[in-house]
Amino acid sequence: MLEIRRVQVTGGNSFVVSLPKSWVKDIGLKAKDSVLVLPQADMSLLIVPKRELAEAEKSEATIEITQEMDKDAALRLFISYYLAGYDIVRLRSPKYDPGLRSYMREAIRRKLVGIEIIEENANGMTTQCLSGYADLPLKKALERMSIVVSGMVKDAVAALRAGDDGLAGEVVARDDEVDRFYHFILRQLNLAVRNRSIIENIGLTSARDCLGYRLAVKSVERVGDHAAAVAGLVSGVREGAAEKAMKEVEKMSDLSLKAFGDSVSSLLRLDRKLANEAIGLTRRVKELDEKISGELLALKTDPDTFGSIKLILESIRRIGEYGSDIAEIAVDLTVKEP
Repeated sequence: MLEIRRVQVTGGNSFVVSLPKSWVKDIGLKAKDSVLVLPQADMSLLIVPKRELAEAEKSEATIEITQEMDKDAALRLFISYYLAGYDIVRLRSPKYDPGLRSYMREAIRRKLVGIEIIEENANGMTTQCLSGYADLPLKKALERMSIVVSGMVKDAVAALRAGDDGLAGEVVARDDEVDRFYHFILRQLNLAVRNRSIIENIGLTSARDCLGYRLAVKSVERVGDHAAAVAGLVSGVREGAAEKAMKEVEKMSDLSLKAFGDSVSSLLRLDRKLANEAIGLTRRVKELDEKISGELLALKTDPDTFGSIKLILESIRRIGEYGSDIAEIAVDLTVKEP
């Protein structure tokens, strides 16, 4: 309920506002207790009891694994607790299957940053998240994530040109590393939305920034998926057909990747000019897509190979479009809130 409080002046230069009595009672605040007073970007003040922050740093949860729950459902639920910001998560089951234990241990290692198994027995395991925003700030995590994704795109196209199934397999495997950064960044953003005192600690200025970065990091994650998709199609392209189209495909890939890289840079630097340049590159990517498709039809490429190359072109085009989405977010965030 909205309450209006009158500002009092004490001692000649101190401004005082009384706290709502109902709020003080609800949280159990007592005389001489300390509170944190944090100025916000929207000109409001955030008042947080210090002990509330201390409790948040030790958040714990227990997941009961039932017989009806398969291993994928158990992993999804565990990741949900990780994203919510819990530091200690216990997995418990009357019959903790060794196969499930092995699967969870390996999946947690591959897909999540900073999770360590601190206890394990026949009835389950206890994990703790040891990495926080101080160890890997959000913007640095996003930058590293984009570097991994860019490398995946380059190697996927290199594997396509060389017909290298081994390199293509490595690209697909690297998608787990992208997921690790993706989940870690979402965890930081979720913590910041719930506790606005964290926003500045992760390098942002407002809840509006959190929404923008939430959308941007999803676009980066999807670029990784499309790089893996290109790598997965390497074996479906015959060498002769690939050779005829490869120069144009590489040109399209270079443009798309530059649009993506510039868009991420524009977001991290809030560079409106660079963001608009990245959006312009995406238009050229679409033009190349149409040109290459027309040339493949003129060459009377066999249907299977044509289908594979079209899927590759679609993924490369989508990489550029996701870059354009990120650039638009960057432009939006350059505009100050009213």
